[in-house]
Amino acid sequence: MLKDELLFAWWTLSSIQGIGSIALNKIREQLPHCSALAECSAQDLISMGLKSELALAWQQSKTSDNNLNPFVFAGWQKIQTWCQQPNCGVLLPDDKYYPEALAALRDAPIFLFYRGNPQLLNESSIAIVGSRNPTHYGREQAFTIAQQLVMSDWHVISGLAIGIDGEAHKGALNDSTGIGRGKTIAVLGSGLEEIYPKRHQDLADHIVMAGGVLLSEHLPDIKALAQHFPRRNRIVSGMSLGTLVIEAAYKSGSLITARLAAEQGREVFALPGAVTNPLSRGCHQLIKEGANLIENATDIINLINSDLAIETRAAEVESEAENQHDLFGGSAGQKAAGSVARQVEIAQSPVLRLEVPKLEGLAKIIYQALDVVPTSIDALVNRTGLSVAEIAQQLILMELKGHVAQTPGGYVRV
Repeated sequence: MLKDELLFAWWTLSSIQGIGSIALNKIREQLPHCSALAECSAQDLISMGLKSELALAWQQSKTSDNNLNPFVFAGWQKIQTWCQQPNCGVLLPDDKYYPEALAALRDAPIFLFYRGNPQLLNESSIAIVGSRNPTHYGREQAFTIAQQLVMSDWHVISGLAIGIDGEAHKGALNDSTGIGRGKTIAVLGSGLEEIYPKRHQDLADHIVMAGGVLLSEHLPDIKALAQHFPRRNRIVSGMSLGTLVIEAAYKSGSLITARLAAEQGREVFALPGAVTNPLSRGCHQLIKEGANLIENATDIINLINSDLAIETRAAEVESEAENQHDLFGGSAGQKAAGSVARQVEIAQSPVLRLEVPKLEGLAKIIYQALDVVPTSIDALVNRTGLSVAEIAQQLILMELKGHVAQTPGGYVRV
């Protein structure tokens, strides 16, 4: 199937009023692959849960360009024009370079416009966010930590805003060699032809020339609007293995990004600051809630590598236990649970360890995987390797005993 046909099918569906990212992803999850949409009928979409009037409207609009309203047709022309430009294009969730971690989100953007090198999008990255009006200390730390990360072969993701975002991008572009070979990813709350803020046009161009990439879920000519930025933040956090917050007020967009990262099952890092600095309050609050306190890029890398090692070892232990079941008898699940619990316990940092009630087996594993930031069941599945059914059953029992509590964002320790 031609890419144009595939893009056209999704564009016409996404352009119908009443169909948002969550609805689009529910349909996507029921298809064998994204290209299957072009072969669907209205009845197929109705069977997937789409309202009949919306499905019929899509069926009519996709049959011929003549049926498109002017807004939809103009948008389709913009997509085609954008894709014809050098180093520019648009990714769908099934595409090779679409970030796998982002595609797993229930509200993942169906369209991801890019300018630059999309090969970076599935490589190891850390998001750095913070105040738009930082102190000199905040600017210096954002620049230095980003610089350290790229020197260790990590990419830096941020939002191209003034302040911490801009310093993080600049630090990534200026490694210690002086050649500026660091690569960074900028996610915009505007279209890629409408760089916001305007003062960062040169920075955006530099990012692309250095081998980085600019991203947006909006059509190229869409201007920045306030409501775009919270949605932009889910992409920033969703693409990365962890999010670092540097200087953020108690109520700020950076804290929203950090909490999104936690809900998405990503690590959250916070850089402490002076207690007299109002911009330190947000970071200190995150640390109180269980975020990792870090002082430099080495702390971030060590924590990420430690978590990856635990997850790998947990999977190995569970596999070993299953293989040993026939030889030694007993419950393979219980043996795996005990081994995984010991691995998690060993890895707990003394700074972050909380007082743990006397729990055993699966309950202990789940409790260790929780923190005081709401954690979804999907995140618990990723952290523990247990099934949804096992986790749900244990959470009910733990809630009855007062060990955990359910909140709008998931479960927290009590």
